[in-house]
Amino acid sequence: MVYTRLMERARERGASIAILTSIPMVAQLVAGRAVRDTLFLTEYDASYLPRVMLAAAALSLVSALSVSRLMPRWGPRGTALLLASINGAIFTLEAALIDVAPRSIAVLTYIHVSVVGALVVSAFSSVVNERFDPLYAKTVVARVGTGAALGGVLGGVVALLLSAAFELATVLYGLGAISALVAVGVWNVGKSTQSQRPSDGQTRFGIETIRKDPYLSRVALTVMLLGAVGVLVDYAMKAEADARFSDSASLLSFFAVFYMVTSLLTFVMQAGVAKPLLQKIGLGGTMTVLPFAVALSAGLGAAWTHLWTATLARGSQTVLSSSLFRSGYELLYTPIPPLKKRGTKALIDIACNRIGFGIGSIIVMLILVVASTPAIATSWVLGIATTAALVAAWMIRQLQDGYVRELATSLRDGSIALQSDDIVDATTLHTFAETAAVLNRQELLERIEALGRNGDDGSQQRDTWTAQLSDLLSAEPKRVLSVLSDESLSPRLAGPVIDLLGKNLYARVAYRALERMSSRITGQLIDAMLSSDSPVAVRRRIPRLLRKIEDPRAMRGLMEGLHDEEFDVRYRCAHALVDLQRANRDLGFPEPAIIDAVGRELALDREQWQHRHVHVAVNISCQDFVMQ
Repeated sequence: MVYTRLMERARERGASIAILTSIPMVAQLVAGRAVRDTLFLTEYDASYLPRVMLAAAALSLVSALSVSRLMPRWGPRGTALLLASINGAIFTLEAALIDVAPRSIAVLTYIHVSVVGALVVSAFSSVVNERFDPLYAKTVVARVGTGAALGGVLGGVVALLLSAAFELATVLYGLGAISALVAVGVWNVGKSTQSQRPSDGQTRFGIETIRKDPYLSRVALTVMLLGAVGVLVDYAMKAEADARFSDSASLLSFFAVFYMVTSLLTFVMQAGVAKPLLQKIGLGGTMTVLPFAVALSAGLGAAWTHLWTATLARGSQTVLSSSLFRSGYELLYTPIPPLKKRGTKALIDIACNRIGFGIGSIIVMLILVVASTPAIATSWVLGIATTAALVAAWMIRQLQDGYVRELATSLRDGSIALQSDDIVDATTLHTFAETAAVLNRQELLERIEALGRNGDDGSQQRDTWTAQLSDLLSAEPKRVLSVLSDESLSPRLAGPVIDLLGKNLYARVAYRALERMSSRITGQLIDAMLSSDSPVAVRRRIPRLLRKIEDPRAMRGLMEGLHDEEFDVRYRCAHALVDLQRANRDLGFPEPAIIDAVGRELALDREQWQHRHVHVAVNISCQDFVMQ
């Protein structure tokens, strides 16, 4: 008990340090971006922006791929400490040399902040994920997200306050000092874990997979296009700011306010709008808010080019890409089998995004060559951004259609095991329900026909069963729920009722119906739970029923479940056995067999077991909510 309390206190202390570390880390990132833009536009004309953007995109791509290989060898804490140290050292070097070589330092700062800042945040996220047990990590991540939002606002406020009182060199020294705070926080939070080295040829395999898979190819092209749109509107805003403000203090104030406001709005959108919107209009609708908003604001800027219109376009892109679009984008990978996802997602997220940055930078450079004035160039850039955003909206629409097809195919062939408890958007829920209905309809029709052929006496009982089966087969929820609520429902129809445990819409009522007849269908429940042909969504809910049947058969069935290939089933059988033992200790639980089962679980790879444990534990929580 004392040891448990000490562990809980250590865990809470680690969580508190993680939250406190996230605040200065994101504040440094936001303030650093404001200083980066200010310093570059103070030393260079806005026409040089595309060149440094292109260089930053190329180096960011190389650095991200290098860090992805370094992480398995050094661990998250070692990698995060190294990046934080490099970040602080470069800030200090820039502060010391800014008066000696301001133009060179302006370029270095732009590339440094663009490349290293995001890598520090990414590495810190890995530290948090591996420091805590997976179930508790979800709570910590949410709290760290709140701290990061506060840090984003704080970074903008600090940059705004310092803009009028201090030179840029002083601000750079301060940003370097913040890296020391981040490093101390990482050291206290993180602990290294053993990870697998990246397999040879993994990157090449991912590129080949993306090239051959039409769905992933469309995802990659969409990410590239939106990356280019981001660069176009970013240039437009900075060019207008450069034309409007002549001194570094004014520029720093402008960028500080911009990053502060967008950080706050991103948090608000992510916390209060993203999930309800996904549930209401689905994946595609939520994602297309970004390109339509950017097209509208960029079109306004193209027709009426001013600082506020360009800022509106860039602000819309910044806020919506990190909130609504990101919420839908992550769901695009739901239909992809895990092995294929591991080999492709990082490449699309990093490589394709940076390639889009490079394409956007080249477009701006070409426009600057042919445009007669900077104002006309900015107007053309926003016009192209408008067109590209509309094309992106069309591509997202195509992506949704492809997503539905991929998801249905993956569900039918069993390449993914999607749990309805985890579905958060309308598109996935609708596809899941339709696919499940198609999979079950033929089987239930065959049962109805077989039942109709049994006997030729035309008895009322047979007609009643046939009618009830027809209702269970119906795609009309009212009919299905009505027959499930009927207390006269015969145990002979337990089979199709068991199948309905896999659907959240019917799970609670189906559970109650099975609970009423559980003592008479113990064998059926056990068979369904142990059958590999039954959906995992059904099998993992049956132990909850068996734990209430004080019968040796239920105990033996749950013991068999401890040998199941599916971790979800083993996990729930173990919980059910504990409850059954508490209810009736006279059932003769075979302790040696239980000890052997525990030994088998302990022999599993720790990281793999923890990953599965959090997935199942979260599903149990969702299941309890559905069943109540």
